Amino acid sequence: MSHDSRARTKTAVARVAADRLQPVSRRERNKQEKRARIVEAARQLFQEKGFAQTTTLEIAEAADIGTGTLFLYARSKEDLLILVFKDEMLETAMTAFARLRAEDPLLDQLVQVFDAMASHHERDRDLAKILLREIMFPANGDRLTDIAELMDAIFAGLAALLTTAQAAGILRAKFDPRLVAENLFSNYFMDMLEWLRGLWTKEAFRDRLRQHLAITIDGLR
Repeated sequence: MSHDSRARTKTAVARVAADRLQPVSRRERNKQEKRARIVEAARQLFQEKGFAQTTTLEIAEAADIGTGTLFLYARSKEDLLILVFKDEMLETAMTAFARLRAEDPLLDQLVQVFDAMASHHERDRDLAKILLREIMFPANGDRLTDIAELMDAIFAGLAALLTTAQAAGILRAKFDPRLVAENLFSNYFMDMLEWLRGLWTKEAFRDRLRQHLAITIDGLR
């Protein structure tokens, strides 16, 4: 792949990061700082005590705010779990995209990105199962926005890889990279669910995922 092609992938990832760094008012900055304290407190307590044993009161105290203030940011412990996940997975995905090597085959790059995401879930599989239920059926409409923002960032990164492969002549020109990115993620998501259910080992999951991704990629050559 050319230097210009690789640059397109980095640009898509950088654009997502830049959107998060736009200048904000003092009021908005205070809200963001308070949200960051809440997310960090929830993250630490979930890791130390487990999701079921952690209470919203403990999270509020650790974040040095009142429970009323906490509920302005998240209506439930499940909401807090999604907030924590969104921040962590966004960082995981953006780091994975940034570390890709342009000389690696497209299929290898896709597997590397998805493997990084799966490794995040592997740190606490029980928590991952709770999280995925909340993602698929969120009780709070506000969390739909959080999930959509995360998915848009991931789809943008995947679509950039596909666009790079199109420009290099590896894949045919006439397909929508965003739609294919959604397809590829669907493969990953379903394979991950089977792995988290205990049907496959991590290695079997990775092999199965590679096969599924290859079917799509080979069909676009």
